Amino acid sequence: MNDLIVLGLTVAFFAASVAYVGLCDRILGPDPTARTDATVAASEDRSGGLADDQAAAGSVTS
Repeated sequence: MNDLIVLGLTVAFFAASVAYVGLCDRILGPDPTARTDATVAASEDRSGGLADDQAAAGSVTS
C-alpha cells in the first residue's frame, strides 16, 4: 500500500511540474533564445553554409 502512495505522489509531483511549466510559458511566452532544428537549418541555408562563411573570412586552406 505504501508503494502505491509513493507512486501516486511521484506522478502528482511530475503532473504539477508540467502544469507549472505550461503556466509559466503562457504567462511569459516562449523562450526567445530557443532554437529548433528547423530554425538552425533555415539559418544555414540563408548563410550559404559553414564552408562559404569560412571562405569569406579567409580561414579555409586548400
